[in-house]
Amino acid sequence: MSALPKPRPAPAGDRAADHSRAGKGSVAWLLIAILSLVGFAFLTVAVARTVVLPFDQFWLAQARTLDSFPVIWNTISQSANIPLIVVGVGMVVWLVWKEQRREALLVLLIFAAVTGTSEGVKQLLGRVRPSGTGDGIPGVPYSYPSGHELEALTIYGIAALRTWRSSHPLPLRLAFVILVAIEIPLVGVARLALDTHYPTDVFAGVLIGGAALGLYAWLTRPGAWAVQPAGAPEVRDAAKGS
Repeated sequence: MSALPKPRPAPAGDRAADHSRAGKGSVAWLLIAILSLVGFAFLTVAVARTVVLPFDQFWLAQARTLDSFPVIWNTISQSANIPLIVVGVGMVVWLVWKEQRREALLVLLIFAAVTGTSEGVKQLLGRVRPSGTGDGIPGVPYSYPSGHELEALTIYGIAALRTWRSSHPLPLRLAFVILVAIEIPLVGVARLALDTHYPTDVFAGVLIGGAALGLYAWLTRPGAWAVQPAGAPEVRDAAKGS
């Protein structure tokens, strides 16, 4: 019986094209991260100086018309609470179990950074929630930025990006990404409908989450340090040698 033919390596031109597309995608994610951070800085300065943003009260008023469904909105809001913690911790544990320790460390640091930024800015600005209450969370009476929104975008967003990059069937990957794309804005609407945040709080959460997701995507690009096995030399350029 003759041996099966060995698979031929992809032509050098195809490999170069793949590297080029990956490089452009990485730059796009890095640009998203930078623009999100700049946008958050400008918005934070505006809120700190009590600049009146016309869309804030308008969209808050629109969201309050949805308060006839408190059970629904509270359920959606809670999906960015305990379930989010379970997903985040589970992701880190899974990465460690798969011996992707560098990426596990990166994810853990990103989670800590966005949470620390949220709580630190809340205490620094001291913006009282629209309802005037602490939302039932001891020690968290302030609203800017929305922790629910930024953590939902960061954690669910990273989970969606990892799923999209995986080898799972396309329908499964697409369904999960669409589910996350629906969940994240609904969390923001829920926080507004429950009268616990201003629209600028939610928008700030989107900006921080977008920055975190962009940095994660860039730091896990092909050949990046975070996706190398522990102890492996860093590949500085994914296109090197092509």
